[in-house]
Amino acid sequence: MTEIGWIIVAPVMFITCVQINTASQSEPHYRWTTLDWLEAHNVSHELYNVTTADGYQLQLQRLPRPGARTVLLVHGLLGSSLGWVCLGPDKSLAFQLHQLQYDVWLANLRGASPYGRRHLELTDVMADFWRFSFHEHGTYDLPAIIDRMAEVTGGEQESSGADKEEPPRQVLLIGHSQAFNAFLVLCSMHPRFNQRIQLMQALAPLARLHGQVRFDSAQVRSLMKFVKKRQKSNKFEIFPPGYFRKRCQSKQDQCEYYTKRLAGSAQSNKRLLDAFNYEYLLQGGSAREIQHLQQIWKSGDFIAYDYGPIQNMQVYNGVEALRYNLSQISVPTILYFGETDAIATPEGVHGIYARMMSSVRSVRRIESPKFNHFDFLISSEVKTLVNDKLIESMEKFLEGKLSYIIE
Repeated sequence: MTEIGWIIVAPVMFITCVQINTASQSEPHYRWTTLDWLEAHNVSHELYNVTTADGYQLQLQRLPRPGARTVLLVHGLLGSSLGWVCLGPDKSLAFQLHQLQYDVWLANLRGASPYGRRHLELTDVMADFWRFSFHEHGTYDLPAIIDRMAEVTGGEQESSGADKEEPPRQVLLIGHSQAFNAFLVLCSMHPRFNQRIQLMQALAPLARLHGQVRFDSAQVRSLMKFVKKRQKSNKFEIFPPGYFRKRCQSKQDQCEYYTKRLAGSAQSNKRLLDAFNYEYLLQGGSAREIQHLQQIWKSGDFIAYDYGPIQNMQVYNGVEALRYNLSQISVPTILYFGETDAIATPEGVHGIYARMMSSVRSVRRIESPKFNHFDFLISSEVKTLVNDKLIESMEKFLEGKLSYIIE
């Protein structure tokens, strides 16, 4: 496989998105950040600084509706909050929820550019900054984010005359792809969040990978070869902002070939590469994140990062990597899958259901014969096929009327 082949393997797991009418876009739109989109559409927003227990400084963004039900949107690997706004007010989920009077919060996990690139002691050109995977996203980032949300909304409750002893408002959580992994880590490592999260809706979730994805061991080896090559060159960030844009503009045919092969059959193959035109949609990522996914694929189980027997003893007090206890997770969960997704395959999503039957309330297939990992955010029909459906399911859940459907 060529180098471009190794490159395209990675992003098929991750969050992407695209402006609906790319033909009419001017060049600056491709370089817009989340705040550029919010400001361009005159959407009121608030920014909060979040510092994790291990020193990462993250920007939390809010489309405020004080007193309303709180929704937190969490991106996947190589993504940022941009993925929830860059379809514009008519299509993107963040705008849609806000228009429906939800209090919308946008997470930015460590490594996301430009909102997750600060640390109390490290800089993003240092190797130590990039020593993280979804384990740290769930162990450190999400707890800090949700606690900060509770602090803000709790203060608003007090100022409105509400009882100071009232518990923190529960959060409605929506995540794409590897955000589900971070959620699993959060609720298994910090069980208190099982009471803080009211509902989890997982778009294209993945957990165990071996035998449940549609790429083979040769493609995994090629990806790891690419990652090791980056490491040897002291390039700690795997995909800097703009990297894919440059590569796919010069190698469009190869990009299209490998994206189709590794992401699955898309609703519209003509739009498959639109995401690569954007500066900040596919960026960031650490070698450890890719290595952690490879370890899960190889082990066939959902495990913490494996440092090797000696360091595992220091970190986990045992020679083997920690196995997350998914039986502790009690948050009601809805899973969504696309029929032709090559990463979060129907088999893989039903495998998650089989392990979490006590908490999964519904498993829903996107009503399209072709719908892959990218289509959850770039499909021209994403509003009707994805957003409207998850909002309907969320509201039925809140009313106690959600049907138990396993598709």
